[in-house]
This record gives sequence, structure tokens and C-alpha cells, in this order.
Amino acid sequence: MHIPDGYVSLPVSVVGAAVAAGSVAVAARRAAIVVREKVSTLPAVVSAYLLVAQLLVVPVGVGSAHLIGTGLATVLVGPAVAIVCVATVVVLQALVFADGGVTAIGLNVVDDGLVPAVVAAATVRLVWPLVGRRRERFAAVAGLAAALAALAGGLAAAGVLVLGGTDVVSRATIVSTLGGAHLVVAVVEAVLTAGIVATVIRLRPDLVAMAGPSPRPGRHQADRVAETGVAARSLDGDPARASGPRAGRRLEVVATDGVGDGSPLVESGDGAERRPIHAVDPADATSGPDLRGGDDHQDDRAVRR
Repeated sequence: MHIPDGYVSLPVSVVGAAVAAGSVAVAARRAAIVVREKVSTLPAVVSAYLLVAQLLVVPVGVGSAHLIGTGLATVLVGPAVAIVCVATVVVLQALVFADGGVTAIGLNVVDDGLVPAVVAAATVRLVWPLVGRRRERFAAVAGLAAALAALAGGLAAAGVLVLGGTDVVSRATIVSTLGGAHLVVAVVEAVLTAGIVATVIRLRPDLVAMAGPSPRPGRHQADRVAETGVAARSLDGDPARASGPRAGRRLEVVATDGVGDGSPLVESGDGAERRPIHAVDPADATSGPDLRGGDDHQDDRAVRR
């Protein structure tokens, strides 16, 4: 899977380096926003998992196969952070462990990071709504995403070898060998990812980024996030005034950092009182109670976490 030096022609390696550099630059910019909004050690843990998983290389015909891990990383920290983590690991493997060529770093970032991350994220975003966004089903969705991501990464590596590799080995042999090997890898990735995600969802669902993406806080909420670890947006009124006090206004928590349980809140006029509004499963929410009293009104709206 990690392409060594000399296996691919220089022009193809240069194109791969350019694609990888541009992709990592965009991903790093988005990842910086994510990390700034929610400080966590999870990206470091994900990187360590990727490093160990990808070092377990099994020779397969014209190439090699190993666990990719990008599908799991994408589910846990999102595609942008996952791509940055994979790029870091690929560079470290090439320069320190001699796993993959230096001239092929860009190609390996594309094969191990960019392609699998995009496929995994697209799979989750497509399949997750189809199963009703039920939390108990997310582990299976994550497993499917990881399997497709691993298979896509293997086929991407085969495609690179077909485009810029040697003519000694036939193209059919390259594709069938790497594709077949990564079918097995895909099954292993699916089982591992589903098991890990199911455990994390049960214990710390807030750590699974793609299980419940929250809207990003606006600039007017940056100070509140920095001070309290909680960002909220107004549900009735001008969002631009969400940071200003207004008696009985409704707030929806859109980002948490270990503060509270992530339930929607009501803030009193002086900003001192914060109490839960209505904690329901998003899939079952129909209408919320009136926030200023116990009676329901016709204009009540759904309150979702």
C-alpha cells in the first residue's frame, strides 16, 4: 500500500505531491477551526492508531496490504482532521521507518488519506440519514464507511501503479491483486471500526464527530466558547443578538467542551439562569413546550439537541 521509491514514474509522483499538498493545506485550515472550537487529545490518539495500524504491512504480490484506519479516523474526528493525521503519519513513516518512498509521499497521502477520508465521509453523510440517524445504528454505518474507504484506498494505489508503474506486471494483475487483498482488509476494518465506534458511542458519544455534527459557532460566540466551553444560538430572535441578554430567550447548545450535557438551555434576562428546555431524541422530537411556562402553544417549534 505504501509505494516505495522507484515504483512510480517521476511525473506521476509530482502530480501526486501537488494534489496531496493542496488537499492537506485545505484540510489543515479546516482542522484548525475544529480543534480551536473543541480542544481534544483525540487527534493524537487517532494518529497513534494510524501509525501502528499502517506499520503492520503484509506483502501481497506486486505490492503490500495493511490496515488503513482512515475510515475510523474520519468517523471520530471528521475528514479534515483525519487527512492531516494521515499526512503526518505518512511523512513520519517515510522519513523514520523507511515505510514508503520519500518521492512517493504525496501519492501515499492521497491513497491512504485523501481518497479513503472522502469516501468514508461521503458514505456516512449518505447512509446515516437513510437509517433515520438512530444512534444505535451508527456503528454499522461507520463499519460500512471504513470498509469502503479501505477498498477505495487499495484501488487508488492500484490505479497509481497502473498509471505510472512498470510494464513488467500486467495492469489486470496489479488491480486484481491489490483489489483482492484490500477486500480482506475492508472486512477487518469494518469489524474493528464498528466495534470501536459502538463502544465510544455508548461511553462518550460526544467524541464521535460524524455521529451528530453541530453547527459551528459564529464569531459573536467565540468568547463564550473560550470562557465556558459552551456555545449556544438563539432559537427565537436575531442570531446576531444571541450573545446579548434577553428575558426568557431560547438557546440551543451547538457546541460543548465537557460542560453540561449538551441540552438546549433557557437563559434569563441577566444571563445568570441556565436550565434545560426539553431533552428528546432528535428523531422523535415533534414539538417543544413553551419556554416561559408549562402550557403548550400553537407556535411551538421542535427542540432538538
